[in-house]
Order: sequence, then C-alpha cells, then structure tokens
Amino acid sequence: MAEFWDVYDINGNKLNKTIQRGGKILLQDGEYHMGSAVFIIDENKNFLIQQRSFSKNLLPGKWAITGGSTVAGENAEQCAIREVKEELGIKLTPADLKFLMIYTLPERHVIVNLFVAQKNHDIKYKIQKEELEQAKWVSRQELIVMHKTEEFYQPLFYEILEKIR
Repeated sequence: MAEFWDVYDINGNKLNKTIQRGGKILLQDGEYHMGSAVFIIDENKNFLIQQRSFSKNLLPGKWAITGGSTVAGENAEQCAIREVKEELGIKLTPADLKFLMIYTLPERHVIVNLFVAQKNHDIKYKIQKEELEQAKWVSRQELIVMHKTEEFYQPLFYEILEKIR
C-alpha cells in the first residue's frame, strides 16, 4: 500500500501538499516531511535499541532507536505510538511519551520529533521481521561505546544524552 507524507516548511508548518513516499515527485529545497523517534528507557535507565534490517536502503544493519515518518494526516505523537507498535509490538499511549526535542536533517528533508518513553525492563516485545534484525536492552555506557564505534546511529547523540537523565 502506498504511503503518503504531508509536506512541511523548515519551521514545521504544514504546506498544502502531500507526496507519495518513493514516488516520482521528490521533496524540493525548503520542503520536509515529518518523522518521530522514541528512546525507550527502563527503570534502571537502560535503553531498548533495535538493529535495522540488512535489507533496508537507509542505514542497513545499524542499531538505532524506534522511529519513522509520519503519514499524511498523522501528528508526531501518533507516529511515535504507531512506529513503536509496528516495530516492537509495544503499545504506548500519549501519556507514555515525553517530548524531548525537535531537530532537522536537511540532507534527508526530515524534521524529527524526539520522545522518551519509560517502560519496565521485563516488557515483552516482538520485532517486525521486515524492518528489524533484533532488539536489545543496553546500558548508557554500552550505548556510548556503540555510538563511538558507529554501530549505533543517532544524530545529535551527546546533546540528546544530556537531556536524558
């Protein structure tokens, strides 16, 4: 099924335009799509991360947090909740999400809304095989090492870690 994205300006204002993901019409300079990402953290401040499928075009095999693009008509919270449910089978509610920050990746024409959600370490998850290879809990220190060795991908990594305490 085709996925459509609303188009936004650099300030996150929705333009009167939608595009089809992977379609023939591409985002132009100054046009962005919206995305959401979620750091899932347990009671001991461990992070639930996931390894992207090796078949993905973008960052194949890299470890990352859960995230994806908003579909047309969806807001950032709805996107975050949907992506976590699709990729990990974990049900979140808006009350579970704490907004952390927003950042832009101009080279990918995306504005990312970053959230944190706290869940118990023993929460059951089930990975979406089409999207992921595996998921695991890691400590803050393990995450830092994985980022330094480029196993874990996250823009603005250290700035974000400072906000997550």
